[in-house]
Amino acid sequence: MLNNVREARLTQPPAAPAKRAGRPRRLTTSQLVEGAIALGLEDLTMSALAERLGVRVAVLYNYVKGREELIGLAARHAISTQPFPEDVGQSWRDYALAYARAAYDLFRSDAQLLPLMINGKLSPAIKIDSVESWLETMTKHGFAAAEALSVLKAIDTLVMGSAVLASHARSYAADYPASVRDTVNSRPPAELPLLVANLDSFAAIVDPKNWERSIQMLLDGIESKRSAQGATRL
Repeated sequence: MLNNVREARLTQPPAAPAKRAGRPRRLTTSQLVEGAIALGLEDLTMSALAERLGVRVAVLYNYVKGREELIGLAARHAISTQPFPEDVGQSWRDYALAYARAAYDLFRSDAQLLPLMINGKLSPAIKIDSVESWLETMTKHGFAAAEALSVLKAIDTLVMGSAVLASHARSYAADYPASVRDTVNSRPPAELPLLVANLDSFAAIVDPKNWERSIQMLLDGIESKRSAQGATRL
């Protein structure tokens, strides 16, 4: 009996050595940013991101200070991948219009940025590089820095408003301008006489596809003002 026990022990494979705790998985900041964008920035949590990347939450803090910094990095990534215009000798007006189109495309193509901007979850610092390029170009065209910044603010305001309207219209089940027409026509004409008389113009204004009209009106005013200033100097 004892011999049988000894033989059984000898034929059993040796016990596997205990595994040592391995090093935390190595990540890159780009992986964090890409994972955050994939999950959605507005409701992003560090625990959800850690689960997606297959690491402990504590590992993420080796790369970023927290959720706010990560959202900022993701926003800067989105802005850096959006091609803003370069100074290639075009007129200031063409450059400003190209900038407005690029900013609009950014908010329309990356739906995550707009609610973050509206809710104040994005730092103004994400625009620093694009603002510097804007100033470099506009000052070459004779704009004072303060004037160029005022123009940029006006363009950003119009672009943001247009992007919000476009987002609202896109989520609306029916054709938005047609719905506006139907709503106005459903009211007694005596209640809205001026609006009824100018319904075509009003429907065109609220059509998100015509957002550039507002930018053109802004640039018309700036161009007229600059022309008058130039004539006064002469």
